[in-house]
Amino acid sequence: MKALITLTTSESKRLIAKGVTALPCVQNALEKHTIIVAGGTSNAFVAEELLKIQIVDKTGYTVGIVTKGELGISHSSKKTTPYVITEGQAVGISWKEYLPKLQVGDIFIKGGSAVDHTGLAAVMVSDSTGGTIGAAQGILYARGIQLIVPIGLEKLIPDVRVAVEFMTKSPLDEAFGHKVGLIPMVGATVVTELTALETLYDVEARCIAAGGVDGSEGAVTIAIEGLDEEIQRAIRDIKSFKGEPQVTVQ
Repeated sequence: MKALITLTTSESKRLIAKGVTALPCVQNALEKHTIIVAGGTSNAFVAEELLKIQIVDKTGYTVGIVTKGELGISHSSKKTTPYVITEGQAVGISWKEYLPKLQVGDIFIKGGSAVDHTGLAAVMVSDSTGGTIGAAQGILYARGIQLIVPIGLEKLIPDVRVAVEFMTKSPLDEAFGHKVGLIPMVGATVVTELTALETLYDVEARCIAAGGVDGSEGAVTIAIEGLDEEIQRAIRDIKSFKGEPQVTVQ
């Protein structure tokens, strides 16, 4: 059986969050280790799924944000501090404080700004020292800590490596909003809508189109194929979060 699914950006974020939560490595970390869910609107969905909570203003779970056609920072009045989850429970320690304690089996989750067809992801940073990924990446690489990047196909660009090289060969002079750099996240486990669908269900998934209007800007249309019962299960589950509220600045 083959079916088409169209997802708005918020519906994609919900699906991806469910897919991240279902990853065997994440389930293992939830039971036995620690997960850092760094800032980001997609990560707000991930935190909700991992902790079974609700984050009303997801723009309060991020610093950097793209809104009103500009690169900027969140001015939300409902800030939520990024969660550190140990053995399935949120603990009262900041991610920066826990960072030096990371060990094998722990997981670091960080959203991205761009992904390409090879699965290489990158994140924009306005902080001159590299922001969250600048602080974490050295420790992650040195200790063999798994980095997971939840990212929607709305952020698909032609070539992340070319984009990074272009951005680093000379400084920015002007920008709409904040000036940013672009940091690649080599070796990360990238989770898109396709990864999520193939993790949650025994299906093959392919993105066949993207875009829309009237609230469906950034939407993706995905074809899935598999046994009838798996396709029907996927459709039932997706119907349960169809109409996921748009992430808006509050």
